[in-house]
Amino acid sequence: MRNVNRINVIIFLFIAGITLYYQNLISIIVLIIAAICMLAVNSLKQSDAVHSIRKHAEKEKKEAHYRADDATDKLVKLINAIPSPLVYINQRGDFEVSNQYFDQMLVSQAQNVYDVNIDSPIRQTLLDAFLNEQQFVRQFSYKDIDYQVLSIPLLTETRRYHGCMLIFQDVTRVVEGEKMQKRFIADASHELRTPITSIKGMVEIMTRPDFDDDQTRTEFLDQTKKEVERLDRIVEDLLLQSRLRANQVYLEKTHFNLKQFFEGLIYDRRQALHQHNIEVQLNCPSDLEIFADQFRMSQVFLNLFNNAINYAHGGCIRIVCTAEGRRVKIDFSDDGDGISENLLPHIFERFYRGEDSRTRDTGGSGLGLAISKSIIEAHRGQLSVTSQKGKGTTFTINI
Repeated sequence: MRNVNRINVIIFLFIAGITLYYQNLISIIVLIIAAICMLAVNSLKQSDAVHSIRKHAEKEKKEAHYRADDATDKLVKLINAIPSPLVYINQRGDFEVSNQYFDQMLVSQAQNVYDVNIDSPIRQTLLDAFLNEQQFVRQFSYKDIDYQVLSIPLLTETRRYHGCMLIFQDVTRVVEGEKMQKRFIADASHELRTPITSIKGMVEIMTRPDFDDDQTRTEFLDQTKKEVERLDRIVEDLLLQSRLRANQVYLEKTHFNLKQFFEGLIYDRRQALHQHNIEVQLNCPSDLEIFADQFRMSQVFLNLFNNAINYAHGGCIRIVCTAEGRRVKIDFSDDGDGISENLLPHIFERFYRGEDSRTRDTGGSGLGLAISKSIIEAHRGQLSVTSQKGKGTTFTINI
């Protein structure tokens, strides 16, 4: 703009020189005044242009700040929406960005990796991620939760370290699943090995050249038959439980009277109940119906009856049925020994038999409660248990 003004001045001065040569002084003055006016106009235009540019720049600056604030707000919302603890540690070790789940996990008001409580298992993980500048995956336990943490170093285009990002994932259910699988393999091996060992021992005796006791042979054959039947029950129950968990069992649901259903089960088990001196109290409205697979439901409650008979040692079984809207609640209680609090979380695991599971021979497969829970869940219901050692157990079914 300034160069243009100079050119204009030079042009006018050049014209003025020529005019001086050919015309009088008045004409020169007129031309000079015109040049000054043109300079003034150009100066005003330049001032307006600068003002316009400055105004536009301020507008762009405000819009840039707005976009940055909006992007930051969206980023914070996105980070907080991630349902796992997450933190970005900058190159100074500060927690520059973190979500609410990390803050809740950390509990303290620490703003830097070195500020974290030295006794916290999180501190060492944070320090390793910050100082080693290497990607890694590891697991640790904190406040009864198993975490798997992924550490990712952040590098610039020139490979300069710019901090690290850590994501903590709750893998408690996975770890518990692995523990349950190990227990299942151990328990299944025990349950299958017991009858196999018994059969093997009896067969070895009967096949000895000097064995000629016909009565013992008959007893061994009867016992072998029972052990084979037990193995068959275990295999069948395992298959049923697997099919139930995979939703591969068809439920033939019908409406049936719940009181009549329980009266039939009590009648079927009357001899065993009498032998064990167990009384049954049934409190169920006479008009209460349930929509379910009657055969599968009988499997559930026959298993509960058998457990009460085997472990209650007399006393009373109480069955209470109540309607709760469109659902039915059934409480099945006994006066047995009860279950220790530390064993309750495992009550529905396959092959669970309680504290004396290795010594008591109840004749079952050890899969009854696991199958019962799977049957109820296949009906979109819930089966839960409450118990107190020495005061009995209550199974509650909502269906």
